[in-house]
Amino acid sequence: MCAKNATGKKTMAARLVACLTCEHQYVNKGLLLLGDPVEVIDLNSNEGITMKNVLFATTALVALAGAAAAEVSFSGDLTAGYNDEEEGGLFFDTDLDLSASVDMGDNVTATLSYELMATSDNLDHVGDVDATVEIAYTGDTLSASLKFGDLGDKGASEYFYADRDGMAVDVENHDSDRDVRALVEFGNFGVAVGCEIAGAGDCDGMNVGLGATFGSVELGVGYDDDSNGQAAVTAVSADATFGAASVGVSYADSTADTSIGVAVSYDVNDMITVGAYFASNDVASDAYGVSVDYASGPLSVGVFFDSAATDEYGIDVAYDVNDQLTASAGYFSGANDIVGTDDVVDDYFYVGIDYAVNDAITATIAYSNGIEVGGPEYRQGISALITASF
Repeated sequence: MCAKNATGKKTMAARLVACLTCEHQYVNKGLLLLGDPVEVIDLNSNEGITMKNVLFATTALVALAGAAAAEVSFSGDLTAGYNDEEEGGLFFDTDLDLSASVDMGDNVTATLSYELMATSDNLDHVGDVDATVEIAYTGDTLSASLKFGDLGDKGASEYFYADRDGMAVDVENHDSDRDVRALVEFGNFGVAVGCEIAGAGDCDGMNVGLGATFGSVELGVGYDDDSNGQAAVTAVSADATFGAASVGVSYADSTADTSIGVAVSYDVNDMITVGAYFASNDVASDAYGVSVDYASGPLSVGVFFDSAATDEYGIDVAYDVNDQLTASAGYFSGANDIVGTDDVVDDYFYVGIDYAVNDAITATIAYSNGIEVGGPEYRQGISALITASF
């Protein structure tokens, strides 16, 4: 539904939102005050999407926020610095989240969200754009919403279902960035239905989710049909909490494989948490693993062991020297890719220090001989960089 004024006509803000969420339409129809026409923005392609486009559209949303009683918010981060291996020298990358929300009245809210990512490899165009549009109703006992775009792991079939580590079969909402999901939650129950928008608006790749909560027990069901060359998958999960212990069980079945997964965790005390999982797969290798996490004062330590096709184990250690300085180190055994080659390294490690200049800015110096190793996920090679969050 579009916002209308007293004459029943769409407001300028509503026309802008409609324009930003459709395909192959000119945004400049709602941006005459900006002067030069803005290029075509196609949400389903990176072509024609430049930083200039994004800034113009953002400026328009802010300028029209008052007229539509919209709330516009920004968040994100910027990382810039030097890395000799993974980045090959000086680099930067950005991640900007933009959200515009309009109260439509009668407990209905319309929200337009963008996640914009760009790197120093491509200065002129946004490297990746994830856009979602949602209309939601929130009542005392019932809530409902219709959402379109890149839903990530919140598509219909994944919304209530919980998978476990090591399971070879999973519902994936057909892993599309052009999904639509209708969601209704009432009391302790929920239903989600969705599909992939294909071609000229056809609904393809149907998926369904069901959920229910009974006290401390949460149940989830997910289903993907066999569209788009994928096997149909049906999955069921149950999660429960008993004091300091949490237990989860999942079952997923496709025509190609069947998986059963179990995961448990237990808070031994305020400092120590232990966890374990096991997955039985009919075709793929069975998998299991254990982990122990310790945190006390400035010191935190995590160790793990995973076994599937190969065995992997590792340790992460972090120490808060003071309120601003944190030292981190870790060692792992298991295959990890090496940037720029087809080789892998079987044993890898990282060391690094992070200095919080303030609540928004962190300076980092680190070395890692693997890609995104351990908790800090440092880049491979020597890194010296600054990260600003806003």
